[in-house]
Amino acid sequence: MNLLRRILVLLTALMLCWPLPADDNVFTVVLDPGHGGKDPGALGKTSREKNIVLAVAKKVGKRLQDNHPKDIKLVYTRDKDVFIELEQRAKIANNAHADIFISIHADCVENKKVYGAGTFTMGMNKEKSNLEVAKRENSVMLLEDNYEQKYAGFDPSSVESYIIFELMQNVNMENSIKLAKYIQNNLVAKKRLDRGVRQAPYWVLHRTSMPAVLVELGFISNLEEERYMNSEKGQNELAESIYQAICSYKKDHDKLRAAVKNINTQPQEPEPTTATPAAETTGIRFSVQILTAKSEIKAGDRQFKGQGDIVCYREKNLYKYCCGSYVTEKEAIDRKNSLKKLFPDAFIVAVKDGQRIPLAEARQQTGH
Repeated sequence: MNLLRRILVLLTALMLCWPLPADDNVFTVVLDPGHGGKDPGALGKTSREKNIVLAVAKKVGKRLQDNHPKDIKLVYTRDKDVFIELEQRAKIANNAHADIFISIHADCVENKKVYGAGTFTMGMNKEKSNLEVAKRENSVMLLEDNYEQKYAGFDPSSVESYIIFELMQNVNMENSIKLAKYIQNNLVAKKRLDRGVRQAPYWVLHRTSMPAVLVELGFISNLEEERYMNSEKGQNELAESIYQAICSYKKDHDKLRAAVKNINTQPQEPEPTTATPAAETTGIRFSVQILTAKSEIKAGDRQFKGQGDIVCYREKNLYKYCCGSYVTEKEAIDRKNSLKKLFPDAFIVAVKDGQRIPLAEARQQTGH
């Protein structure tokens, strides 16, 4: 299969319609202990990667359940020694409508002196070492039945296959990097050698529809780090680092969600005298839509180009950002005209109870 045809096949296979977002009141965390069952992962002198990462993941999970029994929902891709396909791991996270996905691994190289912890997000970093790590983790798919058909001809050992990841950017990159930095900073605070936050083309990160990271706890090929990762002290410290990172990320997440909610519910300006009684009582508002995004955009972001009266509504898995909230369509049209130079593709929408409705329906209900 030539390069162009391979890219087209992969693009077709990867353009999925992701599930709807989670309930706004529930923060869902998916923990993904790598490998398992017939796949031992990297082998140390006395241990296997699959066992170390499962132990650490379950310690993270216990902290979440003990300290956040009501405001965090925990999902494991595996909680015992079983083999879970890469595609299934991503599907578990997507079906759970997860807010974040954390895949936990241990690294391995021929040089037994190499050590340290690193955290990865999805991306095509040009560093050869990052690509090699991704190839090793992605090669798990070779253990699956009919992997060639399932992964649309993707070859985990071929650089050619990774071109696909440069063509489809991860829309959750910014939040993935934020989560990765929290984890990495906490690991370094526990005296782990800092191998940094880096990008690599991991299949499981690419297929998840939420901010996602892959943590390499340390090198099982390094005797000292193997002992540390197998010790109760080491596993507790590693788990605590990930747990605290989740809490920090969730705190930011909750602040942003509260800000968006506040924008949506803030009192409106006194209604103009031209508004009809029907318009005042229907709850319908007209706005000027300027942006659409797959992830939340912070208030004051430069993408809003200085507009302060931003209103956000949700439609399926997308965030729709609008300027203003008006009782009459005429007011919205006037605002749209004033935004022509900043947002030439802006258009009028009607929103009722946080949901978009057809303009024709809005006009009929408001008598405009």
